[in-house]
Amino acid sequence: MRRTALVALAATLVLTGCARSKGDTAAGDTVGYAADQPAVTLEFWYMPYGGPIQDRAVIQETEEFHKAHPNITIKPVRIQWSDALTRLSTATTSGEGPDVTVLGTTWVGGFSALNALRPYTEAEIAAVGGQDVFAPASWSASHRLGSDEITALPWLTDVRALFYRKDVLAQAGVDPATAFTDWAAFEATLQKIKDAGGTVWPLAIGNENNFGIIHNVAPFIWGAGGNLLNETGDQSQLAQPAAVDGVTYYQRLVHLYDDPEAMKLESSDVPEAFAKGIGAITIDNSQSVGDYLADPDRPGLKNGWGTAPMPAGKEGRFGFFGGSGLAILKAAKHPAAAFEWVKFLTGEDSQRRYSVSSGLWPARTAAIKGTRLESDPAYAAFRTMIAAGRMYPSIPAWIVVESIIAKDLAELWQAPAALTRAQVQDILQRTTNDINAALQDPTQTGIK
Repeated sequence: MRRTALVALAATLVLTGCARSKGDTAAGDTVGYAADQPAVTLEFWYMPYGGPIQDRAVIQETEEFHKAHPNITIKPVRIQWSDALTRLSTATTSGEGPDVTVLGTTWVGGFSALNALRPYTEAEIAAVGGQDVFAPASWSASHRLGSDEITALPWLTDVRALFYRKDVLAQAGVDPATAFTDWAAFEATLQKIKDAGGTVWPLAIGNENNFGIIHNVAPFIWGAGGNLLNETGDQSQLAQPAAVDGVTYYQRLVHLYDDPEAMKLESSDVPEAFAKGIGAITIDNSQSVGDYLADPDRPGLKNGWGTAPMPAGKEGRFGFFGGSGLAILKAAKHPAAAFEWVKFLTGEDSQRRYSVSSGLWPARTAAIKGTRLESDPAYAAFRTMIAAGRMYPSIPAWIVVESIIAKDLAELWQAPAALTRAQVQDILQRTTNDINAALQDPTQTGIK
């Protein structure tokens, strides 16, 4: 559903520059919405990363905000990720939509190119603490690649690490301290688990939705020294030797060690499957730590589990870094009050509360201080991966690029056995050709 919507929406974008709206403040102006201003209500669209936990966290923050700003009421509206792109596209073209919206990091470039977002002023960026208070990788998705206009302030981070079952590793005679240090150690660990002859497969990786697969395979491309696009974001690098090496390695692991039941799952269903006993090792974000700690008696968890950083490739350790930012629409009816809400959500206190409540990692680096994210050993791997995280390039065409990668790489997982490097090379060459054609076609570079 999401891929169909993306491709349909992508076909008719005309790129435009980002201009200041009449309600914007200039650098040096007073920012925000004073307490003596009239009462207003802001509509806030957010997309769930999980279930009721995140809904409760949103409500908690709206209540805390209203205590500090009695003249601003927040009306939160929950939008499913599968519907969000279409609804936001309609809202930005009709002028009828939220004042503030959550944006997936990969959407910032497209909506910025549409001139749909109100750029944050220098004074507003200074008011939230400036660029340096956020994780560097998060900041890279605050603006369109090549532009100095900040259109989405970082909010939450999707940073990923390995989860493993301690009992399965012990049965295979594997020490968790050395099991995942690099690619060689990781594959040796998987093989030892397989050779031990237990009932649990080494891996739990879902292959049903290919958008999730991209997040898992990208760290191996980067670890091999490859990349998805070049630095300017206008040419695919997937057919280059290093990228082929990374994809070949990952594809081999999936075919040799992944639980057949897990293969049939979408990536969002894998954390619960792992907790129920599917697979000894999986890849997931920090939200599952809170879930596993809250209900540790499930079959896959009751004998002990841990987390570890992603294994390092020959060029180092890398991890997918996603998440979301906060944007004010150009059509926002109350932009000054909207900024107060964004400032609040990106502030250290709100980031700390929200992350502890929801399990999602804060984009503001100091927000973990004094929380379980900083002290609990189960989160240690994620603290390591924050420094190793890498974002996809923030270009208008990324939505189309991601769709092409998802479609073409599906061949890797549908094959009955692991493919040779030459076969992987052929697939990635076709992918490169498809991506480059889309990047050169101005009608295929974003969102309608």
